[in-house]
Amino acid sequence: MRACIFTLLLCIFCLNAFADEAWQPVSGIGEPDIKEVAVGGGIIYASSGKSVYRTEDNGETWNAVFSVRGDGSIINFIAVSRQGVFVCTQDGLFKSDDGETGWKRVFKGVGVEENDVLHIAFSEKDVVYLGTRGGLFTSEDKGLTWQKDPGEAGGLSIKWITFLGGDVFIAAERGVYEGLDGRWKRVFVVSTQDTQYDADSADEAAVAIKPVNSIFVKDGQIFLATDSGVFVSEDRGGDWKRFTSGGLLSQRIKRLLFKGNLYALTENRGVFVFDEQDKTWKALYRGMSSIKPRSIAIDGNGIIWVATDKGLYRSRVCSSLIAEMQGIPVTNSEDAVKDILRIFEGEPSIREVQDAAVRYAEVHPDKIKDWRDAAKRKALLPKISVGLDRYVTGLYHWDAGQNPDVLQKGEDAVSWDITMTWDLGELIWNEDQTSIDTRSRLMVQLRDDVLDEITRTYFERRRLRSDIHLSPPSDPRQGIEKELRVQELTADIDALTGGYFSEEINRNF
Repeated sequence: MRACIFTLLLCIFCLNAFADEAWQPVSGIGEPDIKEVAVGGGIIYASSGKSVYRTEDNGETWNAVFSVRGDGSIINFIAVSRQGVFVCTQDGLFKSDDGETGWKRVFKGVGVEENDVLHIAFSEKDVVYLGTRGGLFTSEDKGLTWQKDPGEAGGLSIKWITFLGGDVFIAAERGVYEGLDGRWKRVFVVSTQDTQYDADSADEAAVAIKPVNSIFVKDGQIFLATDSGVFVSEDRGGDWKRFTSGGLLSQRIKRLLFKGNLYALTENRGVFVFDEQDKTWKALYRGMSSIKPRSIAIDGNGIIWVATDKGLYRSRVCSSLIAEMQGIPVTNSEDAVKDILRIFEGEPSIREVQDAAVRYAEVHPDKIKDWRDAAKRKALLPKISVGLDRYVTGLYHWDAGQNPDVLQKGEDAVSWDITMTWDLGELIWNEDQTSIDTRSRLMVQLRDDVLDEITRTYFERRRLRSDIHLSPPSDPRQGIEKELRVQELTADIDALTGGYFSEEINRNF
């Protein structure tokens, strides 16, 4: 009995704090497109393409503390360590001891590729490892001097660096390498075409079709986030296995994080968590309108922060489906459900909104069908050419020009003709079909993106309105933020449907 009461109280706490699997948008950052987020010492750092923002009060207020100069430079990564706060940019590496002031460029490579810093990591011995598009660099004096790796890694484009014991693992364009002090061995290959050049990579399981985006180490296991899913090794990169992908809506994994459960950031399908009990991935979409997360971090209070193309989000995710795991029955009142659904009366259905979005974006499947029919009918129309010929006859005549008294032989004559030709072979095959096929693939991709965006936004708006209806905010500030969020989601739907959504609501009311 006590266990049930404790579990129930824990569930209520989770729901009151952030709600299980619920994301809250973080306000206060002037730019909506957030690319990186990092945590250190109770301080949160978030960056857009050009600026770094800092908060010391859990996201209540933000201050811009760093900006890159010039149009040709962007921020690639942020890292916090005992040595300070580091910002990786296309114009070198910058450091601040306190993460707020005194920013200095502590690394500038030779040439554009070496100057483009992609990632930074710190070993247990406080050696700084720097990954650039022009190779791997290390520093043993906190960034005062740098040495380029003398081995193969010195000529690779390094996307990610991590450690397992005394070994260094790097993700490069051709795969994952393991080594130290210039001695490297490729343990994971990104393309089957490369295996013939690498005798040490005979394991067929250690092959991905697409590149490795990041590496995550947990309890001696190495996880790879690739564009072909998640791979895992339990023997320091000796053997690799594909991690379970059931439930993932996208195989293009960008980042991984472990906090009680394994979290995965997909390129265009949002955030997922791996449920150990069901051995499947589950989408964590509630409260998050974006499907394009870029970076993920966790602070000392157990709050997960996610940077997306539509802002920064946070969530205190409790044990996944805790009520389900503990066997607590969940009951729903039919009257309560009907009462909630009444607030959506007069709003168009998701199918109607999807149709409006497809029409507005001009990506309806009938458009391709019309193109194909028109290409076939084109063969029935002839190609018309008109000819014009001018010549002189043999008759005598008076000059009609500047000398009217002069008798001349010959008279201007004009003839013309029309020619029509048909190519009936185009009824069977038309060269325009190739162009139509290419446009069809692009249109299908665009239509999928539009439908994903409109569906997620539509139901996110409904979830938020349901939350407001079930639990009206007692804090006026929180109530205003939620109402503004509803208006923002409404505006997003209108933008994707050409104003159809609001027009239908106003017409029905």
